[in-house]
Amino acid sequence: MAQRGPLVTAVVVVGGLVGLMTANASGGLVTAGNTTPDQENVAATGTTAPVTTTEPPAPPVTTTEPPPPPASTTTEPPAPRKPAFPAEAVYAGRAADSPLAIAVAVKGDEAAAYLCDGANVESWLKGTASEGTLELKSKDGATTLTGELVGANLNGTITVAGQPQQFSIAPASAPAGLYRGDGDATTLGWILLPDGTQVGIARSASGTAPAPPLDPAKGAVTVRGERVGAEKVSGQTRFG
Repeated sequence: MAQRGPLVTAVVVVGGLVGLMTANASGGLVTAGNTTPDQENVAATGTTAPVTTTEPPAPPVTTTEPPPPPASTTTEPPAPRKPAFPAEAVYAGRAADSPLAIAVAVKGDEAAAYLCDGANVESWLKGTASEGTLELKSKDGATTLTGELVGANLNGTITVAGQPQQFSIAPASAPAGLYRGDGDATTLGWILLPDGTQVGIARSASGTAPAPPLDPAKGAVTVRGERVGAEKVSGQTRFG
């Protein structure tokens, strides 16, 4: 039997290597050592499966309002009630540190007042009465009176020519009180104090003078030959 020579053996080996390389290049030969699962899936399906990620749902947002503060349980004591004026009343007396006599008449929510010294100072005032307080002024606004009930008395301040004077006057029962007379040429005012004293002025074109004594039972006086009637003043009396 003839033996192959070295040259033939070499040719055979080279040919085998070339065939093996050709098979690998064309995908015809796959070995177990170089096969991966991804390659198997690709070979089986021809496509890549999409990758999906599922986010967990966000927790709900809740807002909790703080509870309202508890309502106050403190009870304010009721304000003390102010004394009210009677439906109709007259107060009369003197200023604290002067010879002025003062009389104030109240009816409903209106008030009238007169002050005089029995010689040459006098003034008539009008104003309001409400919840135990008074506010009055003269026609020209130069004289003012403010007051309030303190117990049964009327306390306050009278201001004449810019000078304030304090007073505290008591209720005046008839025949005490405030009277006025309007004649053709003379106007008269009287304050009858609770102790029976009278203070008044008669005013005419010629000036002022002390008013003649008034007898409330007669209700009139004679001045310079003229008879002048005297009317009791109430809070609703109007002055000319």
